[in-house]
Amino acid sequence: MNKGTVAVAMSVYCADNPKFVKEAIESILNQSYTSFTLYIAVDGQVGKHLSSCLRDYESNHKIELLYFPENNGLAQRLNDIIKIASENRFKYLARMDADDVSYTKRLETQVEYLEKNPQVDVLGSGLNEINEDGSFLFKKLAVQEHKILVKNIIKKCPFNHPTVVFKMSIFSKEGFRYKSELKNTQDYYLWVDLLAAGKVFSNIEKPLLDFRIDDNFYKRRGLNKAINDFKSRLYAMKHLNNRSLTNLVHVLVLFSLRVSPPVIKKFAYKYLR
Repeated sequence: MNKGTVAVAMSVYCADNPKFVKEAIESILNQSYTSFTLYIAVDGQVGKHLSSCLRDYESNHKIELLYFPENNGLAQRLNDIIKIASENRFKYLARMDADDVSYTKRLETQVEYLEKNPQVDVLGSGLNEINEDGSFLFKKLAVQEHKILVKNIIKKCPFNHPTVVFKMSIFSKEGFRYKSELKNTQDYYLWVDLLAAGKVFSNIEKPLLDFRIDDNFYKRRGLNKAINDFKSRLYAMKHLNNRSLTNLVHVLVLFSLRVSPPVIKKFAYKYLR
């Protein structure tokens, strides 16, 4: 059976809010572009409320639920979906997080752009940040030009990860994968590997997704995240031949902010972007 042009990859685990998961799923089901299958990897055991939410979609022909007994993290579950999607010969792979909301024309807009710009391998977009209640917080526009994304990669991640659509050939033919041993920053390492291989990046500047920031957003960016971010920037400087004193100073300042108290991180995230 033809499963469509786009495989949408989402992973859920025990800490995800069933209400937000439902909103995320419904935002994909309500897309104007309908040639897709939504793959939901259930990463380990989940509570009864989330289980009940997921069971509501078991008979939906646009969704495939993949249950895994152990919690192995986002990177591993995305790789699991990539393997299945590659076998089913999808043309594109789209990312979706379990607490965000895609706009109705998100997939339509991104697929149309990729069809018109075949040189582009990975396409993201801007987003609007929202709080737990869904209220607007901040509009985050995205840079479109590949050269600028490459130039600024040490100081700024080129993509908002939940907005990204890949050419499936990146995974199915060339074998790229997320680094499954990482519990965070796995997306940044993938961007570096793809750029080192000559892949072309682009963004649609305007927001195509609501990105939810909950009360734990800043607490999750603790010491481990700071160390991984620091290592990822050194990895980028080495593999992209992008070493400079300016970049090194930026990485050190970023590390200092990452390990600062949540109130300082919150201030920096709000006003120093």
